[in-house]
Amino acid sequence: MNNSLKEYLNFANKLADAAGNTSMEYFRTFLSIDNKSDESPVTIADKNTELKIRSMIEKEYPNHGILGEEFDSLNSDAEFIWVIDPIDGTRSYIAGHKDFGNLISLTQNKKPIVGIINCPAHKERWVGIKNEVTTCNGEKVTTSKENKLENSYCKKNRSVLCKN
Repeated sequence: MNNSLKEYLNFANKLADAAGNTSMEYFRTFLSIDNKSDESPVTIADKNTELKIRSMIEKEYPNHGILGEEFDSLNSDAEFIWVIDPIDGTRSYIAGHKDFGNLISLTQNKKPIVGIINCPAHKERWVGIKNEVTTCNGEKVTTSKENKLENSYCKKNRSVLCKN
């Protein structure tokens, strides 16, 4: 992995740490719920998580673009664009279920080079890096060759699923 990609990965992990901390501050608390124009729910947790991520990016990489779910795009013609879904699974989050995540990726010239699925309530972090093996909590993960959903399953051993 080249140095700049490693630098971006380290920063993306810092973003995921901050996103996890911010979203967990509000988890299972009373939240007022608004509806966006598409009728999907949004809460202060979604907005504050995205604002935290945005502020960190703007400070560290002011020339990079940002495409987020809750606020307007910034520098959308930049070579590097961070793509953010601060709380993917807001309905689950609102209901107090642990099945939500912070999605953070970085594209270069509109092609993904780093992607993180951070699931703070499950204490799992999936990381994908261009030309590298995907990991979960630092362990390499693989997928089966099975192509029929009814024959597919997840099992928790030998780096198939995350270990806590």
